Amino acid sequence: MKSSRPLTGFAALLLLSGILSAQQASWTTAPTLPSKGHWVLREAAVLSKHDRPSGNKRRSNTLSSRLSYGLDGERALFLDAPLRSIGRDGGADLGDIALGWKWRFHQENPGPVDTIRASLSLGASLPTGAERFTADEPVPFAELAWMKITGRTGLGSSLALRGEGERYQRALSPGETGDASLRYAGAFVWRLAPETYSETLEAATYFTIETIAALDEGGDNEISLAAGLLYEAPSYAAEISLALPVSSDLSDRPESKGALLFGLRFLW
Repeated sequence: MKSSRPLTGFAALLLLSGILSAQQASWTTAPTLPSKGHWVLREAAVLSKHDRPSGNKRRSNTLSSRLSYGLDGERALFLDAPLRSIGRDGGADLGDIALGWKWRFHQENPGPVDTIRASLSLGASLPTGAERFTADEPVPFAELAWMKITGRTGLGSSLALRGEGERYQRALSPGETGDASLRYAGAFVWRLAPETYSETLEAATYFTIETIAALDEGGDNEISLAAGLLYEAPSYAAEISLALPVSSDLSDRPESKGALLFGLRFLW
């Protein structure tokens, strides 16, 4: 009887090549991108609660959409469009739209499933948002992302730098205060099922733990921990993650009390 290892390896490589963004955690950017001529749409709804300096609580909801298109297997273009609302104040409005370019500059596959990858993203957000959700000028950004998958375990990290812009009318995060900001995220991903891949592409379920740290030039900083579940099938993925703050030092903006993320990804 012939060994199934070549078929298993081929299936795993397909899984990791861009047909499916393997082990992509919720809050940590992964160095994954669509293969040439393919699209990925990610929809993420984030429900957040904040404590204002006055003691009153404020809720905010964000529905973010990222559409990515693979250029050649190593480079992709993407567009981010957020729709936001704060409490009952005026309903939902569009935030600043961002355009970017992503380059996976490193990839090695030491095993059928194992991989190490790194990517660089460059782009800018444009002053297209509603009056209360805009930096009111183009704001450049750059992000480095790294991932390592060994068997059932995945590790990832991302570091994003955002330039200066006008302060949002209702600033809730370091990227909205008008100062330059830095965001770091790290992820641990464990494949719950299947234990091993079969000869064909199949769905997988993962448990995720993440650390998110954000700070801005003015000195505001926050650190959060998140736990979640991720389900990835060959043409779509679903995720849920809860992030809770563990440390914060803020001046004049609301303190985060937690955020719940629901996400869907579609690949074609």
